[in-house]
Amino acid sequence: MQRQSSYGQDSGKLYLVPTPIGNLEDITLRAKRILQEADYIAAEDTRTSGILLEKIGVHNHMLSFHKYNSKERAPELIKLMKEGAVIAEISDAGMPVISDPGYILVQECIKNNIPVVPLPGASAFTTALIASGFDAQPFTYYGFLPRKKSEQQPFFEQMKKAHATSIFYEAPHRLIKTLNNMSEILDSERKIVVARELTKIHEEFIRGTISEVTDYFGQNPPRGEFVVLVSPNTVKEKQLSWTELIKLVNQLVSKGESKKSAIKTVAQENHVSKNELYERYHQK
Repeated sequence: MQRQSSYGQDSGKLYLVPTPIGNLEDITLRAKRILQEADYIAAEDTRTSGILLEKIGVHNHMLSFHKYNSKERAPELIKLMKEGAVIAEISDAGMPVISDPGYILVQECIKNNIPVVPLPGASAFTTALIASGFDAQPFTYYGFLPRKKSEQQPFFEQMKKAHATSIFYEAPHRLIKTLNNMSEILDSERKIVVARELTKIHEEFIRGTISEVTDYFGQNPPRGEFVVLVSPNTVKEKQLSWTELIKLVNQLVSKGESKKSAIKTVAQENHVSKNELYERYHQK
C-alpha cells in the first residue's frame, strides 16, 4: 500500500498538465502558473509545445519526452525530481497519459515515492462524448486503433456487443478505410458520431448511421483530427433456458472439457450464476 500527499512536501514532484486541444483559451490559470513555475517541462514534441508555450508566455526549459525515448529519458527525469526539481509533463494537446507515453513516467514516480499531481483540463474524447448525444455512462475509450484490418476486427467485435458508448481516435487518411472495416462487422444502421477539429474554427459533428457517415466521407475527403463514437448496443440478448444452458455444458464436456470448467465457461458467457448452473446441471 502507498499513500501519497500531493502537497505535503516541498521536494521534487511531477505535475501532469493538460494543454488545449485547439483553442488556446482553454488553458487554465492553474496550468499556466504550473508551467511557469516548473523547473522543467517534459514535452511530447518540443517544437509543437514550443509554439503553445511562446503564445502563453512560458519560457521554461523543455525536455523531449515521447514514446521513442520515454524508457531512456524517464530515469533522467526521476533523478532530477529526487534532487528536488519540479517537472511538468505535457502532451502535444489534451491530457497527458491519454494516448501519450506519460504513464511510463507516472509509474516510475510511484515506484520512487515521488508525488504525481494531476491537473484537470481539456481532453478530445470527453469533449466529443458530451456533445455526441449518446449515453455517457458507461463508455469505453480505445485510443488509436491498430492500422491493420485484421488487428482492428477484435475491437469492432467488442463494440458490436458493447452496451456502452465506444470511442476511438483516427487520422484523416485512415478514416474511410476504418469506417469500411467497421461496417463489415457492425450493423450498417448502427449510429455513430464523427467529431472533427474540436474547439477549432472548423469544428463539426457528423451524426448518422455507419453507412450514411461512410458515404458522406466518400464524397467529402476527411480533414483534421477525428474522434469516432459508436452508439451502445441496445438489442437485448435472448436469455437461454436452463435446459439450453445444460446442453451447452454437455457439448463442452463431450469435447473433453471437465464438467467444472464447462459450467464456469457457460455461466460466464451467458451471464448466469455459476453455482445455480452447477446445481441445475447435477439435478437434470
